[in-house]
Amino acid sequence: MQFKTLAFLALIALASATTTNSTAGAECHPECKWQCDDPACPAVCHPVCERPKCEISCEETPCAKCTIHCERPICSVRCPKDMCEMEGCPKCETVCSPAKCHTKCVAPEPKCNPVCEETKCDWKCKKPTTCPKPKCELQCEKPECATTPKCCECTAAGNAAAAFAKAGSSAPEDSVIPSFLEVMDTLRHSRQQGEKMCCPCKA
Repeated sequence: MQFKTLAFLALIALASATTTNSTAGAECHPECKWQCDDPACPAVCHPVCERPKCEISCEETPCAKCTIHCERPICSVRCPKDMCEMEGCPKCETVCSPAKCHTKCVAPEPKCNPVCEETKCDWKCKKPTTCPKPKCELQCEKPECATTPKCCECTAAGNAAAAFAKAGSSAPEDSVIPSFLEVMDTLRHSRQQGEKMCCPCKA
C-alpha cells in the first residue's frame, strides 16, 4: 500500500507541475495598451450672412396745405370829361389795377421707414489652433505569475485536496487510488524527512 501511495504522490507532482506551467505560460505574458486622455476644444466659428434685401416703405401722405397771398390793390377814381348835374349823366368810377396774387403751399412731412427681409446667416467654422494634443501613456498589465505563487505547500489541506483531485482525474481507470488521509499522512512524513513537494494552490 505504501508503494501505491508513493506512486500516487508522483502523479500529484506531475499534475501540479503541469498545472503550474500551463497557468504561468498563459498569465506571464501581459498585454500593453496605449491609454490616452480626450481633450475637447470648441471650434472657431463666425457667422456668414447674405446681403440684406431692403426697401423704403412710406405711409400715405395727406394733401398739402396752401394759402393765397395778394398785394394791396392800386385803385383810382376816374370821371368823365363832360360832367353834368342832371340825372342820367355819366358818373365817376373807381378803377383798380389787376390783382397780383400767388399761392403758397406747405407739403406734409413724409413718414417713411426701411423694411428688410429676414436676415439669413450661416456659421462658418474651422479647427482651433490652440487645442492641446492628447497625452498618451503605454500601460502594461501586471504579470500574475510574478505576484501569485503557483506552487504551494502540500501539507496544507486545501492545496493537497486540489492536487488530490487533479491527480485522481489523471490516474488510469484500473489503478487503486489511496485515500486522502493516507496521502496526507505520507506528505507530512515526507516533510519531516526534509522532502518538499509542489502542489497547486487552492483557488
